[in-house]
Amino acid sequence: MKVKLAGVPRDDSDIARAIAHVLENNVQVPEGKVRARVEGGWVTLDGEVEWGFQRHEVERMVRQVRGVIGVTDNIVVNPSTSPQSVEAVIEETFKREAEIDARHIRVEVSDHTAKLYGHVHSLQEANAASVAAAAARGISRVESHLVVSP
Repeated sequence: MKVKLAGVPRDDSDIARAIAHVLENNVQVPEGKVRARVEGGWVTLDGEVEWGFQRHEVERMVRQVRGVIGVTDNIVVNPSTSPQSVEAVIEETFKREAEIDARHIRVEVSDHTAKLYGHVHSLQEANAASVAAAAARGISRVESHLVVSP
């Protein structure tokens, strides 16, 4: 599929400068950790961040730059902590959340993915658990295997 943008087309160097400016001015993105290549309006992102939200923020910002027709996101989430410590942080978060009954949820972390097992009392509780797990350092994906049983 070919995307044709309205208005005067921007050349790749203009798009690259705009992306560099956006990345440089966003405090959520670690400085110098993400690089962008532009070819024909298509942007390829490379680099490494510690948090999944940083990866998503970069892609979101780049997609909004005028002239960008698509994005390939090759950014790697590489936390500076072990999977076991991330599991512990997620479990502690569950205990603090009033909406989540932590006694019935087990967490496994591998390859930047949090897998949730067990049962919850509502879809709201399942969603709250997924959101809490996604917010943990180094998590880029959440797989919920939670069963809702009122």
